Amino acid sequence: MIVQESLVSLAANEIRKLIVSGELAPGDKLNEPPLAERLGISRPPLREALRTLESEGLLEQSPRRGYRVVAMTESDIDEIYSLRRALEMFALDRLLAQRDPSTYAALDPIMKAMRSAAKRGDQAAVIQANVDFHTALVDAAGHRRLSDTYRTLMLQMQLCMAANVLNEARTKGDLTKGCDRHAELLECLRSGDPKRIRREFEEHGERDYLERQGASDTLAAAQ
Repeated sequence: MIVQESLVSLAANEIRKLIVSGELAPGDKLNEPPLAERLGISRPPLREALRTLESEGLLEQSPRRGYRVVAMTESDIDEIYSLRRALEMFALDRLLAQRDPSTYAALDPIMKAMRSAAKRGDQAAVIQANVDFHTALVDAAGHRRLSDTYRTLMLQMQLCMAANVLNEARTKGDLTKGCDRHAELLECLRSGDPKRIRREFEEHGERDYLERQGASDTLAAAQ
């Protein structure tokens, strides 16, 4: 039950967890009365929370039909992944110019949280740590407008990540593979070798691209 002060923010966070964990799948309709009861809040703050998630691109509203979890098309996924890659490569150019390994210290506790979540099978927490990792990496580039744009994109990216993580858990049996990939990326960044870093980012992006098809299939199957 939610009893803290910011009911709207907390309700939005709880519903977001239901979406990224797969409990609410793409295309699912949100039934407000039982959802309000589950969260322990009244309908007005719940509706504000739903509007918040609509503005983030996680929910969509239909006249007289209420809210549904967004079901992304292949074109949506292509646009999100291609823009994410362009923004991250811009951030990488700035990071390489800084040549400061201490820049990546903020990523260590995120990696720890990601591994802990993977070991206990917490899909929502793995996705959040994934978001936190890439967001912190972009933030380290020191470009406020880049960070703001990236955060907006990552709100929608969570749907793709949820499908990716679910697909990985089904096909590989656990959630640790993604942790290993991010640990390799962090170790590479700390090496300070520009050619190696760019190559690793290219390979990381290529793996994301290949996983995207699995995400697309998972999203489509849920529609």
